[in-house]
Amino acid sequence: MIPMLIVALFFSVISATAEEAAPTAVADKGVARQFEIKLDIANGHIGHVYIGCHESATDGYDMRIDDMAPPAGMGGIGYTFLVSPDREHNLYRDIRAYADTVRWVFYAKPGRKPVEVSWDAVAIPDGWDLFCGSWDGKSEAVSSRIDCRQTTRVSTDTVSFFQFWIVRQNAE
Repeated sequence: MIPMLIVALFFSVISATAEEAAPTAVADKGVARQFEIKLDIANGHIGHVYIGCHESATDGYDMRIDDMAPPAGMGGIGYTFLVSPDREHNLYRDIRAYADTVRWVFYAKPGRKPVEVSWDAVAIPDGWDLFCGSWDGKSEAVSSRIDCRQTTRVSTDTVSFFQFWIVRQNAE
């Protein structure tokens, strides 16, 4: 009887923790204000990064919301991370304050193989459009632009910056 009670309590704790950790979508007239989008990375030193918005986040580094990226590995693998807005931190998770347009910068330094970044178009929240473009790291504009609902991957075999930006549909 006691072992069954322990198992039941264990599963209750796991369920509560999973629910607390799951991203929530807080709506503003049908538009999610809180979300995370996973960007999968092939041939980088980390397997994925996260971009998103949260009501408690700022546009700077937020302890307990954003996560630092680990240092580069050895052995010819690419070096990849999100760049913080102040360019002071290499991030694994970059969650920003809610706004009608939000931008993130992804850095890729390929190793022996090209770095490929992909995402699930279904993860883009309703009411938003996500775009990606190659960027030189200096100018205001990107050199190319793709709609992330239509194209779900980019790759590079040279050191590159990619800008990801999400725009609220029908933003006033």
